[in-house]
Amino acid sequence: MGILDNLFKSARLSASQEPRYMEVEWSKEAADGKSFIRVVNFNEYTDTDVVLNYLRDRNNIVILKIKPRLLQEKMELKRALKRIQRTAAAIGGDMAGLKEDVILITPPDVTIWRGEHPVVQTSAQMSTPAEL
Repeated sequence: MGILDNLFKSARLSASQEPRYMEVEWSKEAADGKSFIRVVNFNEYTDTDVVLNYLRDRNNIVILKIKPRLLQEKMELKRALKRIQRTAAAIGGDMAGLKEDVILITPPDVTIWRGEHPVVQTSAQMSTPAEL
């Protein structure tokens, strides 16, 4: 499909490339237990730091919108997404591509459902007591 498929298929780096330990500092802001959905327009590699800070707060669900300019620079995008993916894994979060240019990243207490969705019956399909 695209660069995102290649990234998630080849997410494992060799031992020499991937750090063995990653220092993660948790931000203990007084968020009053609130979670936020943050939409980040990913224009350039330096926007990676914004995403990582949101992830380290552990209160943010990040919707990452990749701009067409960055899609053209595949190596830079791949490097940025691997860095974000490692941080999401380090905090116990989850990450999934929604479209070619949209990625969803969640904190540890939110899991992205990847299974089958149950079939929901509409009221017209359900039988009423009068029909029984």
